[in-house]
Amino acid sequence: MSYRSRARFLLLRLASQNVARRLLRSVFLGLAIMIAVGVGFSGAILGWSLRDGIVTSFSRMGADLGIVPQGTLVNLTSTLLTVQPTELELDTQLGEALHQIPGVAKVAPQRLVEAGVEGRAIRLIAYDPDADFTVEPWLPQGQRRSLAPTGLLVGERVTQKPGEALSVCGRTLTIDGRLGHTGVGPVDESYFLTFAGLEQLIDAARQMRPDGAPAPHETGDSHHHHHMGAECLPDLAPGRVSAFLLQLAPGASLEQARFAIGQIPAIKVVSGNPIFTAARQSLGTLVWGAGAFAALLLMALLFVVSLLFSAIVQERYREIGMLRAMGARPRQIITLTLLEALLITGIGGVAGVVFGISLIFLAARSLGFYFTSLGVPFEGPPDGFIIGAGAASLCFGLMLGLIGALLASRQAMRLEPARMIQMESAP
Repeated sequence: MSYRSRARFLLLRLASQNVARRLLRSVFLGLAIMIAVGVGFSGAILGWSLRDGIVTSFSRMGADLGIVPQGTLVNLTSTLLTVQPTELELDTQLGEALHQIPGVAKVAPQRLVEAGVEGRAIRLIAYDPDADFTVEPWLPQGQRRSLAPTGLLVGERVTQKPGEALSVCGRTLTIDGRLGHTGVGPVDESYFLTFAGLEQLIDAARQMRPDGAPAPHETGDSHHHHHMGAECLPDLAPGRVSAFLLQLAPGASLEQARFAIGQIPAIKVVSGNPIFTAARQSLGTLVWGAGAFAALLLMALLFVVSLLFSAIVQERYREIGMLRAMGARPRQIITLTLLEALLITGIGGVAGVVFGISLIFLAARSLGFYFTSLGVPFEGPPDGFIIGAGAASLCFGLMLGLIGALLASRQAMRLEPARMIQMESAP
């Protein structure tokens, strides 16, 4: 064994003896680290779950604004979740202009078309899964996933069940999920698919249409339009949408956004419930406030740990002075103190992660059931987030002790060994 290895082993042994010598104090210090790590770990997991559930609940309240073509008759509902039946449409390029308006956070396009299935007409609503914030939040807990072009979501009143197939324009679409009860007729009675899926249906309908057959919009015959729709799909123009649903950014003014959007010609702006908008926008302020409060508590804990390690170092001034007089270098004394902190905070941090897991299970059994009963989804975060939160909490506990010990030991190293030997140790 080399000299450096022996020196490191000796320092580790001395650190272990110092920790065991005042076992009760070490246990209480480890408990403080355990509580900090456990509360931080469980708080991150539960905070993610609660925030995600609350955001989902606010998304179920509908859009803040709806953009429809000028002249569209809109049947106002309590929430703006989807488009209303209309033959007027907008260009998809309008979505880019809406994104540029200050205060607009999300723009979700939707397109409503009538399709014929087995001699009956159904309502298809195409949406963009990447931009959507009003359709998929109504899926049951744990069922939100990427919808394939051949997949469908159905409203609560649709008779078909998930797993069943539906043939539209010669293409087989599979029902992947059922939305919860929204109380909004166009949602509860409709079939939802992606824009990519709708484009495939449009191509299939054109292939099925006889060559030279006039498009419904060319004949101007409303009866012919519905007849074609009952068979499969009307001749739909590409790059069109029925409406855009908008969600405003936190702190954005609803009236200013309405005024800016109102300058765009040939559109109508429909407002959602302003109470829902104000409640959703206040969520960001609440989250930031809780985060700032937690940061202050952690900072206070850092000061407490630093004070404890400072007391530990002051208690052993005579011992440290003797080690330095015998030839120990300041770096070795600091290393000894850091090893003690590493042992205490390491054990306390691991125990804190276990303690945090128990808190999470306890909250899931109590708080989770309560929020679920209120209709607020309570889902756990992804496994990657859980592992990252646990590792971050453990590292935070280690850094908490190491920083406190480093500050205390550096302060002691400024004193002369002779003066430290003459000092009275704490009892």
